[in-house]
Amino acid sequence: MDYGFENNTHGTRFFPIGLHKTVVPPNYSLGENAKYSILYSHWHPEFELFYLSRGDCVFVIGGEEYPMRSGDVIFVPANTLHSAYRTQNNSESVFYAAVFSRQLLGDPVDIISEKYILPVISGELKFCSVLKRQVRWQAEVIDLLIEIMSLYDYAPYDSDPLPDRYSRHPELFLKTEEYGAEITVKADLLRIWKLMVNHAERVQRISSADRTNRERIRAAVDFIHRHYAEPLTLERIASEAYMSREYFSRVFKAETHQTPFEYLTRYRISRAMELLEQSELSVTEIAGKCGFAQSGYFNVKFSDIAGCTPTAYRKGVKARKAESDEK
Repeated sequence: MDYGFENNTHGTRFFPIGLHKTVVPPNYSLGENAKYSILYSHWHPEFELFYLSRGDCVFVIGGEEYPMRSGDVIFVPANTLHSAYRTQNNSESVFYAAVFSRQLLGDPVDIISEKYILPVISGELKFCSVLKRQVRWQAEVIDLLIEIMSLYDYAPYDSDPLPDRYSRHPELFLKTEEYGAEITVKADLLRIWKLMVNHAERVQRISSADRTNRERIRAAVDFIHRHYAEPLTLERIASEAYMSREYFSRVFKAETHQTPFEYLTRYRISRAMELLEQSELSVTEIAGKCGFAQSGYFNVKFSDIAGCTPTAYRKGVKARKAESDEK
């Protein structure tokens, strides 16, 4: 899963598109009140097309919620906070994310960029968010995206096994035997963009105040992700957004559907989950590394959010991996 601002390169400098596959097993929880996170809040300067191949979920983009079912696609604008959760936690979720730079669609100063890309970035053109197969032109977009995905696979390292079945967010790579695959990917993306532009809604520019608030909330989220292990107060986090406590809390909840401290606690627990999965550190050591001064309080919050104790969670991860290795 991704956290905060993604500063890694998607694809390569000369072919800036990355395709990721994520498998989230049943009973993997990062939420309360029947909200189980499968994709944590993050943002990046690229556009994203998200394909849900298995399970149902609710996608949150810029504070708006969009229910999705298996087979649906959602478009995520550049520089926009987004996350996803599922309302039922008893089944596996599988999704693909194609993250691509505007440079792949056209030169920054050409007519395509000026007429069809910059208006989307500025908010003058609003693309349809959720694409469903029941609508003819949307089905065409989905099929084009599936064709792009068919050209990608795990890195073909002879000495290494395929990534673990429950790997969080591995990047896939173009199949080396597919000569001309880059041309197909770029051509399909341009066809997708044309379909989206043809059915876009022309809207007024976002107000400067709203734009500033979103930028400041992104800054606060990035601050939380960098300093989650430290003692943090609401005043300290709000100061990163240059807002008062009360105003910051209102805007933050509108953008993320969580209070600042709900978000901070869930983020800390998510990092604790990673350490439980990937390290042999003790529960007490993990609690300290994730910003919990008392291991007892950590155990309580972990159980509230994940639905089990940290020790039980670690045992469950090991059992799933052993079961996967046997298959």
